[in-house]
Amino acid sequence: MSMPGKLLLGAYLSLSASAGLAGLAGLTGLAAGLAGCGGQQAPTPVAAPAPKAPRPAPAKPVAPPGQLARADVERVLLQGPPWILRRVPVEEVIRAGAFIGWKILALPPDWSELELKPGDVVMQVNGASLERPDDLFAAYRNVAGANELKIAYEREGSARELVLPIFGPPSKDVVAAFERDAPPPRRATGARPRGTLVIEEQDSSTTFHGNAP
Repeated sequence: MSMPGKLLLGAYLSLSASAGLAGLAGLTGLAAGLAGCGGQQAPTPVAAPAPKAPRPAPAKPVAPPGQLARADVERVLLQGPPWILRRVPVEEVIRAGAFIGWKILALPPDWSELELKPGDVVMQVNGASLERPDDLFAAYRNVAGANELKIAYEREGSARELVLPIFGPPSKDVVAAFERDAPPPRRATGARPRGTLVIEEQDSSTTFHGNAP
């Protein structure tokens, strides 16, 4: 309710209370007069004041357009990497024997507004590579306390970067949960897993674009 509305409501309640007291005094005088005349007059029941309506809970702040709500980020983080990998299948990209990133094979239909597209190769999250399992854990830990989500990726040979501010302060409990947990065991880096996508290119130069779709 706006401030003028609150003032009007307060004035209305004050006037109503004054009128109620005056009416009660009049009824009391009438009852006393009837009693003086020797008659028995049942007291007039007075309606109990209506209970005050509970105040509505304050609305949670909404993230501005182009920003991520902290609650949404933390909900995804606490579900862990398996939740992401079930929804977003990826494939490892190797060039000239060196790890490049993870190619996105598909995205859920409800993520259609996301700037990333199938075929994009995610190379870093908040400046960290994602080659090993403990790299992924470190990225999760970093995002838990970060003020933005920064994804470096490649699309059709061009390097791009997606930067999304995170609206709201980080939760101390979530940050502490990631600080307590230990990273997963490091796997051997000899043989690459099956299903690896190997891309060999003669021209490895890339051009950089900012937050372009």
